Amino acid sequence: MKRKLVLFTAFVALVGIFTVQAQDIHNRPCIDVSGKAEMFVEPDEIILNIVINEKDYSKKTTLEKLEKEMIKSLRNMGIDTKKNLTVVDLSSDINHYKIKKDEIKLSKTYRLKTSSAQEATTALLALEEVGISEINIAQIKCTKIEEYKDEARVIAIKDAHRKAKLLTEAINQPLGKAIYITENDLTNVRTYPRLMMSKSNGVMEDAVAESAVADISFEKIKIESRVQIKFALE
Repeated sequence: MKRKLVLFTAFVALVGIFTVQAQDIHNRPCIDVSGKAEMFVEPDEIILNIVINEKDYSKKTTLEKLEKEMIKSLRNMGIDTKKNLTVVDLSSDINHYKIKKDEIKLSKTYRLKTSSAQEATTALLALEEVGISEINIAQIKCTKIEEYKDEARVIAIKDAHRKAKLLTEAINQPLGKAIYITENDLTNVRTYPRLMMSKSNGVMEDAVAESAVADISFEKIKIESRVQIKFALE
């Protein structure tokens, strides 16, 4: 019984301390300022979904042949297909009325990882050259996003401190320590559900293709950090 009473007394005392501290913070002369930072970073990982359907080609063209042509084309442009090309799904379309070998059409979905907008576009053009046009962008991201977020937080904190110092110097009053900080991170990654590239009349001039690779770019990823800080006034 005595132990419970001691614990209860300690709890009440602890609550009382926190209450006094909270009241002290609110009653203490302070300045409340906000800080903001915005950063725009280039995506360094663009994932492409590539779908090959045998039914889209002639009877003599097999999925295996298309796959070999695709891999050869990607390797020619310097992509490590063993590392960056993976199979996502393999399915078949079977005619249930007449099960014949030539009526079973395979479909295969691949995932290709590229490191820039230029590499992704070059890959699209290379795949188009071998007759593969069912391609869409599955994901766009920056692999160093957390590092950039931390950098934005620091910039936002410094921005708030700069404002507080500017305001207190205007009234010739010393700026004290920060007594309360809240922050909010906002990261805006725009998605691209589908991107198709096709030739005009079955022909794409080399100069046009090179120009497309040079000009294409994805919208940068926006990183925004906001902080609210209370500084004590001395």
